[in-house]
Amino acid sequence: MGFGLGIVLVPWLNGFQVAGFPLGFWFAQQGGIGIFVVLILVYALLMDRIERAADADER
Repeated sequence: MGFGLGIVLVPWLNGFQVAGFPLGFWFAQQGGIGIFVVLILVYALLMDRIERAADADER
């Protein structure tokens, strides 16, 4: 994520700003952490659905 958005797409991303910094710089510094947090959230939501479905089958 840091390489793809922070280096390759930086000219396009620098047209936007987050907290006063160009978005390309922000993704190079924080993008990987943000994507990791999103992956954890998606995993937790999907596992919750799976566990509920499995619990419904046991009853």
